[in-house]
This record gives sequence, C-alpha cells and structure tokens, in this order.
Amino acid sequence: MKRIFFLFLFLYAQIISSEEIRNSSLEIYFQSILFRTQGRITDEKESSRIAALASPVILGFKFEKYTEKFITNLEWTLITTPTSGVVFLPGRNSYFGILYKGFLWGAGRKSDPDEEFPAWSSWKDGVEGLFVETEMDRIKIRFDALDLYRAFPLLENQWLKLQGREYFLPKQAREELISEKDIALSSQSRYRAGISLTGNKEDHFIYRFRVRYLSLGDWGRFGSDTNESRSESIEGDRDYLVEWRLGLGFVWKFFYISGDFFLSRGIDKTGYHPSRSERSIPISGEALRIDLGFYNTYGKISIFGFLPDREKRSSQGEILEMGFVGMGASPIANPILQQVWGFCPSAWITDQGLEREETNFPGKRPANLFGWKAEGKFFGISPGIHFTYIGFLKEEKSSSGLWTISGNMQNKFLREAGVSIAWSPLEDGSARIELDLGGFESDHTTGLKQWYMLFRIEGVWK
Repeated sequence: MKRIFFLFLFLYAQIISSEEIRNSSLEIYFQSILFRTQGRITDEKESSRIAALASPVILGFKFEKYTEKFITNLEWTLITTPTSGVVFLPGRNSYFGILYKGFLWGAGRKSDPDEEFPAWSSWKDGVEGLFVETEMDRIKIRFDALDLYRAFPLLENQWLKLQGREYFLPKQAREELISEKDIALSSQSRYRAGISLTGNKEDHFIYRFRVRYLSLGDWGRFGSDTNESRSESIEGDRDYLVEWRLGLGFVWKFFYISGDFFLSRGIDKTGYHPSRSERSIPISGEALRIDLGFYNTYGKISIFGFLPDREKRSSQGEILEMGFVGMGASPIANPILQQVWGFCPSAWITDQGLEREETNFPGKRPANLFGWKAEGKFFGISPGIHFTYIGFLKEEKSSSGLWTISGNMQNKFLREAGVSIAWSPLEDGSARIELDLGGFESDHTTGLKQWYMLFRIEGVWK
C-alpha cells in the first residue's frame, strides 16, 4: 500500500511540474515551547500531587501550488519530545486535488470549513481520505467518500498528549483514566462518510448542514462487545453512528450570533438486558451549541454554551440508551483538560473509539458548558482572557434520558480560566512571542486543582 501511495505522489509531481504555475508559496515555521504544570487533589498525600515539565521543539512546512487543473496543499509538522521521539503530524489541510468539471477531486486531509465564530476554534474535524468539493453561488458542498476517522489529530491538540499523559496526572487519576492503549502513540481509525453544505446570504445569514455516518464496530473501551453479542456475527456486530448537524448564524455590523443543533443516532450492540427489547444499546442524543458576541478591528468578545443530553438508565443504573455522542477534537481549548485529562462534554468518538468514563475526574462525561472569552489587538500586542464553567449532568440511577436545558445539573463542576498575551514584533506576523497562564479547579468534593504556564516562541520563513 505504501509503494502505491509513493508511486502516486511521484506521478502527480511529474504532472504538475509540466503545468504553468499561477501561484505558489512555501512556508517553513518553528516553535519552541516551555510548558509547566502543577496540581493536586485535596488529599495531601505525596501521591496526590503533580508537577511536570514539557519542552517540545516543533518544525514544520506549508507548501501550496495551483495550476488550472491541479492543486497541491501540503502542511506537515515534526514534533520532538523526550518520551515520544520524533512524530510527524499533518496540518489542517494536506492534500492533492484535481480540478475537473467544476469539482475539486481530492485525496488527503481537508479540514471542515473554518468556523465563522471564535468560541469553538478548538473543536476541529475534517476528512482524511477521498473527497469531492464544489462551490457555487456562495454555497460550498463537500462529499467525503472515504474518510479514515481518527479524531483529526493536529499539532494544537496533540503536542502535549505526545509527551505522555501519565506524566501530567496524579497517581490516583492515572490508575482510573489511563489504559495500556494510551501508552502507545499509534491511533486507530474507522471508515466514515458524509456530506456537508455551508453558505451565506448577503454576507449576513450563514447556514450549515452536515450528515456523517461512522462505522464503529468493536472500537473503544465503552464500545467493546461481550462474547454474547460477538457470537451473533462472524464479521462483527456492525455498530454505527450517524451525526446530523444544522446550524444558522447572523452577522450584523459589530454583532454576531450562531446556533447549531446536533443529532446523534446509532447502535452499540452489547449483552442482553431485560429492560431492552434488543441486545443492543441505542444511541439517541441531541445537543445545542450557541455563540454570540461583538467584534471590531481591535478585538472581539464571545459568549458561548454547549448543552448535550444524557443517557437513559434503568432503576438499577444500567444504561439503556446512550445520549449525545460527539466527534472530532474536544471543544475545550484548555490544554490540560483537552489533552491530558481527555475531557469531552459527553461520550465521544476519539482516536481510540467510543469512549465514556464513569469517574469523578474530568473525562468523557455529559456536561453543560458556559463561558466567555475576549481577545484584543493593539500595535502588535494581543491580550486575551477566558473563563469556562463546566457543570456535570445528574447521574442518578434512574434517568429518562430526555433532553432538557435546565434542572438536570448536579453540584459537581469544573471552572477554568486563563490569561494570555502575545507580541508580534514584525508587521506581517511572521514572528510571535506568547505567554499563557491558566488552570482549573473542581468542586470541593473532588478537590482537584491544576494550573499551567506556557511560553512559546514562533517564527515563519516565507
């Protein structure tokens, strides 16, 4: 398979080299990061404390070449850490494409259309495989024919994880959250396909529609099947997940508002339970995502929220029907919560499959998010501040699983905040120095606190 892939690259390079180049660019960039974290659980035993240091070196390149018939858009990043060695990660877009009959026929990685609003910039997803895209009258349509889903790993959501999660967690949390699979750096993938549509009307009304099908199978710690369910089929149990998304937005002068409604439907086969008519756990969940704010040339302020539903449980606490299940990278931008604790505000399809964690620690647990963030830019200096409140949904033994906006939150919570300041000494922004300070704390019962300091130097050669 690798020989075929490299042969394709060679032939493609020979073809595009004979074409007249309209536009081409090459960027080489580097980052040097110093990351420090400390934390503890309320218990003052030595094993409950945490202190860790990360200092990865990052080198990457971005190459773009356009002709009348071909597009080359490549971005790759090399990361070196003391524990993982050298790791290569593709950027948000890294693909080859052929322009034919008004369509872009592509192979490689293509990110979903940029989020129009800033609060969800960390929730990244896209296709890795074969896709077809076209644009007409302010409408962009993309069909993902073969998408090898693995949660869309990027530098921004992987560099700290590659250092090793176990180095950043207290001993008690390591025992609950880290399995043998976490030690290995190789991620798994599954087949996914879908279609998405994005567009705008008169530069004021923005609309989005997307539907995706993901083949789950026996994938993930929660999705692992029992011997009873596996015995029904030689080729596996054919678990699947379908995600629907419908979004609307409005931009007017210095104000914007956006809302997205998500539906997840699917099946996860498991052992028989008397309260279920089938030997499976249906996946039937909804979620609402909102973002509103104000902006001008000097900065922006955003207020956001995310509200998923929870699972349906029997009176004995057995899960009868799963609620919302998310895809892609975690919506949380906090590097410790996202990459080390692996927090997602619901069950989630990660690079290790369907995961849901029943633990007091941050993990894949149903939770509502509310927060705000502000960013500014003055004479090359960019300050920022953000705050997020994470309220976990109730986990009683008996639950109807109905989606409600209020009245279903418990007393357990997380709250995280941070401040940042960056300076770009050059007008083109090719150099940047950044300092971030942040952290989070839980409710008194869990008693978890952790903070971090990040110092980053970036440079770009064009």
